[in-house]
Amino acid sequence: MRQIWITKPGEPEVLEIREAPTPIPQNGEVRIRVETIGINFADVLGRMGIYPDAPPIPYVPGYEVAGIVDAVSQGVPDLKEGDRVFALTRFGGYADTVCVPHKQVFKRLDWMSAQDAAALPVNYLTAYQMLVVMGSLRPGDKVLIHGAAGGVGLAALDICRIIGAETFGTASPEKHDFLLERGLHFPIDYRNHDFEQVVMDLT
Repeated sequence: MRQIWITKPGEPEVLEIREAPTPIPQNGEVRIRVETIGINFADVLGRMGIYPDAPPIPYVPGYEVAGIVDAVSQGVPDLKEGDRVFALTRFGGYADTVCVPHKQVFKRLDWMSAQDAAALPVNYLTAYQMLVVMGSLRPGDKVLIHGAAGGVGLAALDICRIIGAETFGTASPEKHDFLLERGLHFPIDYRNHDFEQVVMDLT
């Protein structure tokens, strides 16, 4: 199978395609035949050599993928060969196939394309963990989203809108109209206003 490696810090030209043995899933893992990868900000920083959690160079980047399960090990109760899935890989995703712990793999809805699914794991799981798992978000809650126009910010905005929370979001002024169209209630120009005071005044 093929993998894409970061061979040294730099621009996209440092990426190199290499052949590797097809991995065998270990206990609790599934193997995914990758259809689409997400290019996450962490991948870009890692390629530049400035992401602190990246493995030592050279390594295979790739935080998120979508594809088809083509092998299942023991200890996987909820997935089978042929399932259409997306997964949080945390490196190693730039490959034809990748093995992932089953708890980091999620079935795709029937209407969901591989391209859409590969864009979900990092941003939406991060936002969901913060808001729902850790924050116990409920309808009517008020939420301040920093960097509302970024990947995690937009995911947080979507989750808040679905649950029915009131949203305040910091962003540069040129992004305010876009955020209002996405459902943000109160955009805040963090460059020229004290966001804490703005939220206090509005609530």
